[in-house]
Amino acid sequence: MRTVGQILAQGRESRKLTVEDVARVTKIRANFLEAIEADDYQKLPSGAVAKGFIKNYSDYLDMNHEQVLAVFRRDFVEDEQGKIVPRGMVQPVNETSIWNPKTTFIAFLALIFTVFGGYLFYQIRILTGPPPLTLESPKDGIIIHEDTVRVFGSTDPEATLSIDGQLVALEKGGQFEFRIPVQMGENKVTVTAISKYKKTRSITRTVIYSKP
Repeated sequence: MRTVGQILAQGRESRKLTVEDVARVTKIRANFLEAIEADDYQKLPSGAVAKGFIKNYSDYLDMNHEQVLAVFRRDFVEDEQGKIVPRGMVQPVNETSIWNPKTTFIAFLALIFTVFGGYLFYQIRILTGPPPLTLESPKDGIIIHEDTVRVFGSTDPEATLSIDGQLVALEKGGQFEFRIPVQMGENKVTVTAISKYKKTRSITRTVIYSKP
């Protein structure tokens, strides 16, 4: 299908006219006529001006300007700023968009409830779950050559800590350090932390005591 620009350009050429000839009679600047023939309506001041130029150009070439403008409306449309753009490139108007103040507010509330719910779940899990427990020393399977081993780590400051069943005092930040005796050969060292909700977490390490 031919465009408006092709129709007008072919009509002009069939009459042996130049763009300057048309510009001189219609008083339409040559660069505007060239833009119309190239279907480059962004170079025209506005949609209304473009339609007026097309009408005058068609009339000068003895063409039915209504038919030419119908082709123009088939291929192009004015956007919200009054500029001519190809059909299909115009953005939907705001009324049809799902994003409006109401939906934005609802989405914001949903986000707040999601964040708050996640935080609340996390806090409940911390309060009702077993306490955190980190055991830095001894490493599992370590071989030592003395009859005591250093037990060092950290837990919840409010937890109760025991090493092999013996209660151990925690420092202010929940750190603990204690030395316990070991027997020749393989020993099991178990550190247990109990929360105030009686939830328990334990770590057991193997320590091997051998003479150098």
